[in-house]
Amino acid sequence: MTDANPLVAEILETSVDGYASAANTLLQQLPQELPSSERSASQWKAHLTQQILELAAAVRINQPSIFVRRVGWLRSAIASRGENEAQLRSALESLRTALEQELPDSFKAAVRTPIQLALDSLDAEIEPQVQTLDASTPNGMLSLRYLTACLEARADAATKLVLNALDGGLAPQDAYTKVLLPAEREVGRLWHLGDLSVAEERLVTETTREVMTLIVNRCAPDPDRSRVVVAASVAGNAHDVGLRAAADLFKLAGWHTIFLGANMPTAEIAEAAEAYEAKLIVLSATLNTQLKALGAAIQGVKLAAPAAKVLVGGLALEGSPDLWKQLGADAYASDLDSLLSTGSALISGS
Repeated sequence: MTDANPLVAEILETSVDGYASAANTLLQQLPQELPSSERSASQWKAHLTQQILELAAAVRINQPSIFVRRVGWLRSAIASRGENEAQLRSALESLRTALEQELPDSFKAAVRTPIQLALDSLDAEIEPQVQTLDASTPNGMLSLRYLTACLEARADAATKLVLNALDGGLAPQDAYTKVLLPAEREVGRLWHLGDLSVAEERLVTETTREVMTLIVNRCAPDPDRSRVVVAASVAGNAHDVGLRAAADLFKLAGWHTIFLGANMPTAEIAEAAEAYEAKLIVLSATLNTQLKALGAAIQGVKLAAPAAKVLVGGLALEGSPDLWKQLGADAYASDLDSLLSTGSALISGS
């Protein structure tokens, strides 16, 4: 990473409205059958605004691959909804031209590589999305039945399925990692494909929150006050179901767990780490645009509570195995199965 990268990212974020407008003007000048036949000019400007913010996130940490992955995610969503993929290429090319025209010469190199790599990726075949639930296993079948009941608006039936399985010997941790969270991932996949509405996604998620509460109230032991963990989604991250599951797993393992939830201001995370004398801080980021907030939260915790260890996770870190080190965290958990062992190892070595 060059010294210019963070400055370029700041410029992109500060001037995002102007750059998006310039790119949108170029996009709307293309033949009607490409960009504007299916979306309005204002919709394309909103799309370009988000692309610029995603680009800024990749530039700041010199990780072009995270921008490429985001474009790939958008491409598969567009294709699954039957829209013309050429529109995405046109938007990227318009963005590239606008930034070449508008950015200072010394900053142009920082954005060329991620945009070109993203354009090149559009020539590859779209990898088919595979169903995430394996109905050939008992837990996979339970997860599928749970999801079906949720989508049929039978929250009581969905809840009973999980609670009855607990009575039948299902470990509480497995209820999270092998039933509830796989159902949530399948919901995300189906929404991405355009097969579920936002209302249906929310219905499943809110039912899952309620079931988690019941499991913890039923199964969690008295907390060990010498092991305090604070869990928070960083500023801008409205997603906290995965983080809630992470916090609950620590609680089920006997930790004294402070769950702060979604969209926590950076300064408040640091203050909580100090106030509660936390041994471990678990931070989550879902989108690439939240990596800046994640880095700031890590640094804030290190200053306010230098004895605490910071464990990070979330979709924003997937596919970039060393990014957590670059951001200053002490460890990274790629999934819930490794979460407890990683967190325990951190504080045992402190």
